[in-house]
Amino acid sequence: MRNWPQESKQALRLLAAARYFLPEALDCPADLERGYHTALRLGECPAALDALEQIGYLHSGHETEAHFWKELYYAAQQMGLPEHALRYQEQIRIISAMLRMQG
Repeated sequence: MRNWPQESKQALRLLAAARYFLPEALDCPADLERGYHTALRLGECPAALDALEQIGYLHSGHETEAHFWKELYYAAQQMGLPEHALRYQEQIRIISAMLRMQG
């Protein structure tokens, strides 16, 4: 059994939480989802984050989308990836604005 550093454990939890907020059945290329799972198993959190980001863009408009991007934002912060965090923060802002317009 692998002895994961605490930072990796936290990042893995946040990535799993983000995946939870996507639709259960994903409508994306199988290799993209496979890449996410492989990266998780190998502890390659930034690669898993990138795969989830791509999957997230393919699943816009679902009811828990804002929660998905928030978890990705937290994961990016945890991993020390500020450029990623800014992208996810922008997605959250866009979704919030759309929800306000819908009323």
